[in-house]
Amino acid sequence: MTLGALVSSQDNAVPFTSPATIEPIPPQLLQIYHAASAKYHVPWTILAGINRVETDFGRALSVSSAGAIGWMQFEPATWAAYSVDADGDGNADPYSPIDAIFTAAHYLAATGVTKHPDQAVLAYNHSTDYAREVLQLAVVYQAWNPLSPEWVWPVADRNDPILGVNGSDGQPESVQIRCSAGVSVRAIHTGTVTAATGTGVTLDIGNGLTVIEQGLRPDVSRGQVVDAGETLGTAATGGVSAALEEQGNPLSPTRANLAPTPPLVIAPPPSPAS
Repeated sequence: MTLGALVSSQDNAVPFTSPATIEPIPPQLLQIYHAASAKYHVPWTILAGINRVETDFGRALSVSSAGAIGWMQFEPATWAAYSVDADGDGNADPYSPIDAIFTAAHYLAATGVTKHPDQAVLAYNHSTDYAREVLQLAVVYQAWNPLSPEWVWPVADRNDPILGVNGSDGQPESVQIRCSAGVSVRAIHTGTVTAATGTGVTLDIGNGLTVIEQGLRPDVSRGQVVDAGETLGTAATGGVSAALEEQGNPLSPTRANLAPTPPLVIAPPPSPAS
């Protein structure tokens, strides 16, 4: 499946108008997405995108106006049909992130997400804007995997729309972001500048990983250490791109190069109405 093809044209470029701006995935959830992906053969990135848009990674667990519940916002009838007791506690609980994410994977597999991701996400929520945002998030998560709290959106306005995705063999390699010429372009991760050319900056961020940001006029020099969010230069034209590579190759979407993570903090389910 080529996620990049779904948002690769400027005709499809839209800003993230819902609360779904780009932010790091809570790393303790990554193992759940990957495990559910492996069991049901669905893209882990789409699970993450749905989780972000639906409940802000479990931070907002209110019952929706349509009656949808839990971490992945299932209507009760759909939950009853597809629910999975993935944590093995004897209860399929929509307020358990493990049960909810595995149930979402089960549902997406049943609706054909591997062959038709756009149709499957539309079946999950019947809004084209919703589907577009989820799929755009999936592309970014795949291109910049793994994310951590150290990552920063490269331009000041995190709602700037994605213009497209460059890649090969179905694997996104860089994300293009619309912005005005002259705006500051920031380092998306702490690292050491290994190259600063006329139009781009390369950062060594350790662990065999390299960040490449292009479309800017650099204000940094080789050997300089920069922090995440520090200005690298200014946008040369109307857009910049950022890519993450592993020893010269696009980072594998199955690699999890993550530091030890804190325990998952789960928001309690809403109290029953009195």
